[in-house]
Amino acid sequence: MFTAADLLTVALLVGLEGLLSADNAMVLAVLVLGLPKHQRQQALRYGIVGAFAFRAIATLLAVYLIQLRSVKLVGAGYLLYLASRHFFGSKDAHSRRAPLTALPWMGLTA
Repeated sequence: MFTAADLLTVALLVGLEGLLSADNAMVLAVLVLGLPKHQRQQALRYGIVGAFAFRAIATLLAVYLIQLRSVKLVGAGYLLYLASRHFFGSKDAHSRRAPLTALPWMGLTA
C-alpha cells in the first residue's frame, strides 16, 4: 500500500507541477498578446496542447531511458565528474567559466 511519505511525495509533485503549469500559462499569455484577437484563443490552445504533449513524450522517454543500464552508468559517471570537479577543481576565479554562457538557455527554461 501507500505510506505517508509516498502520499507526501505525490502531493509535492502535484504542487510543483501546478506551479510550473501556472508559469507556462503566464508565458503563453504574454506570447499571444501580440497576435490579433481572433488568433489568440487558437494560439493558446495550440500552446497548451503542445505543452501537455511535450510533457507526456518527455516523461515516456525518461521512463525508457531510466531503464537502460548504460544511461545510468553515464549519468553516474557524469555526477562523479561534477562532484570531483567541484571539490578538487581549480579554486581561482579566472579558471571558472563566466555565468554568461548559460544565458541562451535561460529563455528555454522559463
